[in-house]
Amino acid sequence: MQLRDVLDEKIIRIGLKAENKDEAISRMAQLLYENQYIDDIESFVRDIYLRESEGITGIGNGIAIPHGKSPSARQPGIAIATLEKPILWETLDGGTVDTIFLFCVNANRDFARNHMLLLSKVAAKLADDDLIDKIRKVSSGRDMISYLTDEKL
Repeated sequence: MQLRDVLDEKIIRIGLKAENKDEAISRMAQLLYENQYIDDIESFVRDIYLRESEGITGIGNGIAIPHGKSPSARQPGIAIATLEKPILWETLDGGTVDTIFLFCVNANRDFARNHMLLLSKVAAKLADDDLIDKIRKVSSGRDMISYLTDEKL
């Protein structure tokens, strides 16, 4: 599975309004629900927080990559949000978060085995400070996908 296979403009929000981590995750889960990526918001969020309890998902430099496997996931995807303003989040560098990559994968389906592969691909991309600067300035989901996949859309 390639990164492009799980990126969808419909689940990308630029300038998402969220006052805190709970609100950000809930709004992103709602976006996944509205676009038929998940069946149940409450159980999906609960599964994300189960994973959150195991370790920090704020990787630093303003980026968080919450993830977990949830039976409510219908198809794999990565909801992405740049936030209107930074929020508090547990991070490796002790900073705030302004960009979130929320992974949507199902523990009971074949694509779950690609979870770690996708996570590593995103993490490798996010090690590039120039790319991070670009995605913080995007004005559309289309531009976000273009930068993350190195494709002209």
